[in-house]
Amino acid sequence: MKITGQKAQVFIDSFDATSIIENTGTTTEKQKYFVISKGTNSNIPVSAGTFFMAPAGKTTGDQIDLVAGDRLFKINEDRFCKTSAGFEFSMGSVDVGDDCDPGATISDGILQISGSLAGLFRYDDVTQDFDNVTDIVVNRFLDIVEDDGNGKYELRPRTDNQIYLLTLLNSGATGTQTENWLFVPININSMSVSLGNTDPQNKDLSFTKGEGKPIIYKVPAGSI
Repeated sequence: MKITGQKAQVFIDSFDATSIIENTGTTTEKQKYFVISKGTNSNIPVSAGTFFMAPAGKTTGDQIDLVAGDRLFKINEDRFCKTSAGFEFSMGSVDVGDDCDPGATISDGILQISGSLAGLFRYDDVTQDFDNVTDIVVNRFLDIVEDDGNGKYELRPRTDNQIYLLTLLNSGATGTQTENWLFVPININSMSVSLGNTDPQNKDLSFTKGEGKPIIYKVPAGSI
């Protein structure tokens, strides 16, 4: 079977130190985590620098106990309602040609990922403030000043905090069918904004791979 790009749903979250858990406690059912580090004899099932989802079980024994040295970032993703999205995966090559095998190359093993996202500026229906995703993206390039109109001002400086991009490739999966998630830590390199009088307000983003390991994560749809 084949499915359209419309079935792919994109979610993002930005690093926030208040969302780190470490050393003690357990995971929370169905929570998504980025593994910052692992302690000795860690129970975390994946390597540091990558991503996993906590078990769906609701009882304490179903969850993963943390040990000293474990540090997890809780990913609380918001949906990026895209108009288009694209990824490019590439590896460089090394020339190993000689007179016995002219023109031969081997991979240099260095994975490079880049891509683009396009979507609309979205506003809260009631407050007219940016939605969370728009706010995260804009704050990558601009300071944000919040004025409550009564003399209180809050400055949120531009931030280079890493963004975690999660793409559910087949959102139509149900029950025991497999959901396929593409996880990539990214840096947003550019944003262009279009404000044509007869067009919707939109933002076009380009990104490259950030710190961490991109993976495909397969999980039964009923576990999410």
